[in-house]
Amino acid sequence: MLKKSIIVICITLSFTCNSQTLKTIEKIETAHQECLDSGENMNGCSEEYFAKADELLNTIYKKLKQKLSANEQSILKSEQLKWIKKRDKYFQKVYLDTKREGEFGEGSSGFNMIVTDLQAKFVMDRVKTLMKKL
Repeated sequence: MLKKSIIVICITLSFTCNSQTLKTIEKIETAHQECLDSGENMNGCSEEYFAKADELLNTIYKKLKQKLSANEQSILKSEQLKWIKKRDKYFQKVYLDTKREGEFGEGSSGFNMIVTDLQAKFVMDRVKTLMKKL
């Protein structure tokens, strides 16, 4: 009976943590959209979104790593290093594609906002992927 109670508590805590993280993601994404909708300092909105996504990625990664065995941690680290390489290629592609489209001049606030926003969304997708493993 005690084992069942402990298992139920652990599962409940796991759902609560995931629920809190989902709410955090939703809150970050909503705040980002509201900031963009204001039409003011949109580049700053995207920079803030990226910073929060990156911070959340680091937090989720650390939480997940703590829950894993040494072997599973090694696998996670390997996966994360592969993702970082993929991220770097994607970031470069986004920059070059945005530059090629030429809608905004390279280095302008509009150009930087688009690039940063796409980068932040890529990072947030990784956050969601890792969160599913929690």
